[in-house]
Amino acid sequence: MSGLHAAFALTVLLGCAATAATPPDAAGTAPAAASLADLPARWADRLVPIPPQRLDELDPAKAARIRETRARLDALLDSRDVAEHELANAFGRLGALYAAHRMYAGAERALHDARVLDPQAFRWVYYAAHVALEQGNAQQALAALDDAARLDPEYPALALRRGEALLGLNRLDEARTAYRQVEAQAGLRAAALYGLGQIDLLQRDWQGAADKLGEVLALQPQADAVNYPYGKALVGLGRRDAAREYLVLRGEVKPDYDDPLIAELRSLQAGARYRFEQGVIAVRRRDFVTAADDFGAGLADEPDNVRARTSYARALWLAGRHTAAEQALRRAVADGPTATLPRFLLAVVNDHAGDTEAAAAGYRGVLEIDPGHQGALSYLADLEWRRGDAAAAAVLYQDAINAGMREARLYLHFWGALRALGTDDGVLRGRLETFDREFPEPPVFRYLLARLLATSTTPAVADRSRALAIARALQVADPAPQYSELLALCLAASGDFGTARQIQQDLVELAGMRGAWLQVAALQSVADAYRDGQLPDMQQAAHDPLFMPPPVDADAALLNYPAGRPY
Repeated sequence: MSGLHAAFALTVLLGCAATAATPPDAAGTAPAAASLADLPARWADRLVPIPPQRLDELDPAKAARIRETRARLDALLDSRDVAEHELANAFGRLGALYAAHRMYAGAERALHDARVLDPQAFRWVYYAAHVALEQGNAQQALAALDDAARLDPEYPALALRRGEALLGLNRLDEARTAYRQVEAQAGLRAAALYGLGQIDLLQRDWQGAADKLGEVLALQPQADAVNYPYGKALVGLGRRDAAREYLVLRGEVKPDYDDPLIAELRSLQAGARYRFEQGVIAVRRRDFVTAADDFGAGLADEPDNVRARTSYARALWLAGRHTAAEQALRRAVADGPTATLPRFLLAVVNDHAGDTEAAAAGYRGVLEIDPGHQGALSYLADLEWRRGDAAAAAVLYQDAINAGMREARLYLHFWGALRALGTDDGVLRGRLETFDREFPEPPVFRYLLARLLATSTTPAVADRSRALAIARALQVADPAPQYSELLALCLAASGDFGTARQIQQDLVELAGMRGAWLQVAALQSVADAYRDGQLPDMQQAAHDPLFMPPPVDADAALLNYPAGRPY
């Protein structure tokens, strides 16, 4: 599968501006539209009609090009003296335009008609095979490639594409033969080795797969789709530590290869949307400088695309150009008064800079447009909690949860805000039990529940035996210091101060061995309380940093906050 399709399949980290829905690609008048969608009688028994395709995702120039091509075809179909090869070229041109923009249903029909009218034209047969491969229809692709081979068996990339189709059909020996025909050609070697490496993986030849896929990565490090299968090969060789680095890099950009006809298809895509797509690919490579350049170039042709400008701002920020990024976000907010993403990200940037008033106003502006915006609700809740307004924070955390947000850290901060408000222990216990069911691992809410049950002064809430049972189970499963300290607390709450002090003193010694002297002092004060037959002051625990959101990480937000469409 070509890099063109891989680029289209990218899951998107960046968001771009809504474009008004464009009408289908039929020409403007009803009679013209009817010629291609409802063929004249003289062609109806040989050709297939091509209904208009939706062009919403294309920039105006490309949509106009497709409409003009259809209009020319309409005129040719109505002409009484048109030559079949001329009509074939017009159908082929339309099919190529559709294929370049991944409108595969229209491409299949147009290329079918081109082949019927000019069955000796290699280009249209080859494009039909390409369209089938892009859609994963290996059997259809192989049939078209067989036809193409009869017309021009020497076309350089033909064997490579044949190998791709055969691999898709699991005809591994034939696929290997096809790939080997071109593996020595410099412009095709990386793609051929990628195919051969996949065959080796399927046949459990781990060393062969690792050698071939490793060479592909050396030849084309940007081909990130190679990382995962290479990692699998390393696992097969027992090199698990080395494999981990690659297994997490699940990319979609496959090795590029020299193919003049496919290069022509790509050239049809040149324009704003092509540059935006290249920007998305660069983001996936973490090449934010190139991504910013590509989005900027696309915006020169399509300056009103708010989604694209937002993506441009994100790339600028991640490339270290923070001032330019903020300016781009402000422009996106001005150009898209109902667009929430640039407004939200600008608020994050202000939050990151410490301008809490501007940040809060920005988050609230997003919520005026979309009251259920999870990002604005949760970030504003964090901001209010950091500013000390636990009441406002608690309301916003609840709103974020009601909006569908499911993140353990948000629930933790919510519980901390509730506790700071002096919420009844019965309510706190109910919340912790609910949160623990929602997020059983890691068992942070079970840990907090045990602390509450052990130390609550509300008779209906206090349950020392249950607290001790939870603490023992956690400590057995993971004898980490925090669980040992919890066990000591629950033992002391149950009246066993001697054992509690012994466990606590062991923790003091452990912290001393690590040189954690501030921790030593805190742990020792608790051990001293147990020595005196007293529980530690739990008011200090209420201010545990665990319950407080950290400062905003703008880099993480601008990189990872999800968006529906990149442009």
